[in-house]
Amino acid sequence: MNGRTRIAFCGAAATMLTAFCLWPLVTPTGWMLQAGFLVLVLTCVGLGLRRLPVPRPVVPLVQLLVVVLLLTVFYASDTALGGILPGPGAIRELSSLFSAGTSDMTQYSAPAPAHSGLTLILVCGVVLIGLLVDLVAVTYQRVALAGLPLLALYSVGTGLHPKDTVWFWFLLAALGYLALLMAEGQDRLSRWGRVFHGTPATLAGTGGGNPLSSTGYRIATLAVVAGLLLPLGLPSLDTGLLGRFGGGPGIGSGSIITAVNPLASLASSLSRQTNTKVLSYTTTATNPGDQYLRIVDLDKFDGVSWTPSSHQVESVPSPLPTTDGLSTDTQAQSVQTQITTQPGFVQQWLPMPYPAVSVAVDGNWRYEPEGRTLVGANGQVAGDLSYTVNSLALRPTVEQLRTAAKAPASITGTYLSLPKNFPAAIVTAAEGVTRNATTAYDKAVALQDWFTTTGGFSYNTQVKADTGANAMLDFLRNKQGYCVHFATTMAAMARALGIPSRVAIGFTPGTKQSNGTWEVGTKDAHAWPELYFSGVGWIRFEPTPGRYAPDYTTATAGSTAAPKPATSDAPGATAAPGPKASAGCTDEIQRRTGGCGTDSAGIGTDATTRAGGPNPLELALIAAGALLLALLLTPMLWRLRARSRRLRRRPQELSEEQVLAAWTELIDSAWDIGIPPDEAETPRRIAARIVELGELKDEPRAAAGRLALATEQVLYAPRREAHPALRQDVRAVRGGLRASVGRGARIRAVLLPPSSARLNRGIRDRLSAVLRRKRDPE
Repeated sequence: MNGRTRIAFCGAAATMLTAFCLWPLVTPTGWMLQAGFLVLVLTCVGLGLRRLPVPRPVVPLVQLLVVVLLLTVFYASDTALGGILPGPGAIRELSSLFSAGTSDMTQYSAPAPAHSGLTLILVCGVVLIGLLVDLVAVTYQRVALAGLPLLALYSVGTGLHPKDTVWFWFLLAALGYLALLMAEGQDRLSRWGRVFHGTPATLAGTGGGNPLSSTGYRIATLAVVAGLLLPLGLPSLDTGLLGRFGGGPGIGSGSIITAVNPLASLASSLSRQTNTKVLSYTTTATNPGDQYLRIVDLDKFDGVSWTPSSHQVESVPSPLPTTDGLSTDTQAQSVQTQITTQPGFVQQWLPMPYPAVSVAVDGNWRYEPEGRTLVGANGQVAGDLSYTVNSLALRPTVEQLRTAAKAPASITGTYLSLPKNFPAAIVTAAEGVTRNATTAYDKAVALQDWFTTTGGFSYNTQVKADTGANAMLDFLRNKQGYCVHFATTMAAMARALGIPSRVAIGFTPGTKQSNGTWEVGTKDAHAWPELYFSGVGWIRFEPTPGRYAPDYTTATAGSTAAPKPATSDAPGATAAPGPKASAGCTDEIQRRTGGCGTDSAGIGTDATTRAGGPNPLELALIAAGALLLALLLTPMLWRLRARSRRLRRRPQELSEEQVLAAWTELIDSAWDIGIPPDEAETPRRIAARIVELGELKDEPRAAAGRLALATEQVLYAPRREAHPALRQDVRAVRGGLRASVGRGARIRAVLLPPSSARLNRGIRDRLSAVLRRKRDPE
């Protein structure tokens, strides 16, 4: 086994040893065998290609192509062309699996079930790291830099599962990387020739072994031990490369909590095919609409997404502080809710009706006053709990909301904030919808009614879960989306109208059981806007069609009764769309947003057409495939063009350049079937070697001799004899060479001709010439 082969297999072993840190994430772990097989295949493909004189950039491209074909066989063979080629159907299936895997990543905690989407993502991740390691360490011979992709793989694996025995995964990864470095060291030493090791007398303390190896082993051992023990003496670095040692301080009283965006988890819950039970509860509430179970609110909008701000947390007071902005004049019903959550519910926030007055819950919880939420500390989650919440069901009157005073500066400063580049079209749309409303409350109701009944919107969970300003524009044009789009867009439009707003995330009431309890599943995940009115505080509005609209938003004169609520936010849940826009665009808001029904020729396109077109992943895969195919065909196309140019027939007598071109074509024809050129040899010696190695007989032998003689005359003789049949001689020699080898060699000579290395050399020469001209313009 030569040095490069040893490095290649050590790189594959290092990749798989590092990939073991992903072992606890998904069960069962059969996907590891699949990943190992693919890493081994791409390693062997790389070794085979590097034995051929192909340009180095071609090696990873061919490896990637082989991996794509194998992934298609493993995961999308039913829809592939011939069971292996990734056609449009296979691309769509792989895209669907990736989407399902991404959804599972937000839905499950470790260990997650080995669904096809999750295993595909894991296998692709490991194989990609293996490809990078092979590219860096073997193809470009930068072995030390191969530690960077290995480090990335290790960091991701241990970061997703920080409570496991990460020191063991670190040990495996370190051993794999050290083995790779040692293989590279042995290969480098072997190029020096025979190494003198000395004797015990001359090399004291080495025991007669290789001193370089002994020193390397000692350094490697000390480095691994230091890497394992050093974090134990640094307790403040509890989330470093080796994960958590002893746990950190977590969230305590007075700490600041910065949460990730929970909209991704909400979108994945609604897109899943199954409705997994999350919690159950009993309540004294008389109106199911009062039982929205709120988790967290999103108050920060930067034009790209809605996220929670960083807030101070404190110990949970009992009872909770008075609700901000709520006056004693507002009617409210006291409600008690007893909630039991499922063990697998690993949510950081505690689901509660809003506004809660008191909470009796076990565990390590902190109170966030701004949103009146409870957040877990030191790893505390909401799963497998039974707790009681006392809350208020607010009953404000329409008159009270219409005459509400302006919100205080402490509210408007945060909850009216919009980015500077917020699209003016959305502001114009909000003003158009509410042009007949005179108060903030009437404007809010007008927005809600427009989304639910009069605006022509329909419910569709297949729309991409994006909450940026551009996504809002698409939503207003296409009029299709689900709760995320309705809630975030109404909240942004409310801010544009001067109404403080935020987006709440939680659950709808769920489904009532025969025993009087209510069950809430993942399909009941929901988002809705909350608007602020002085004297009442934060109250819920419901712009999503088919959900429980609050009584105080449907009691206005001329309004219709609240729509019948759907049982969940499932993809199949029906919601009666409002009337479609007329072809004449009589409604001003539709003219403003370009949404003129089916006859619209404005800014957007019909949502059905958009949904039926290729998604970005498909386009990216098709583009990558086309680029890869073009790169693979480049050597063959260049070789065909070079042969045609060299043997082109001209009316005049053969020139010296044509003779030399024919000779070059002879050399390249031999090179393509495995007889490499030797520039140190004379033409006569080159022809003799080609005749011997190519086993040429009769006419091909004579043709090779005539070509060599013509070339020597051009190079050395003062005059040359006319020989117009050189082109036929080249073809005769080429035919003899091809007849002397098997079918595989002939195919390789066409598809991957080694003589195409001249193209790579020519490009380098041209670049060098350009650089020299720039450096020395004179």
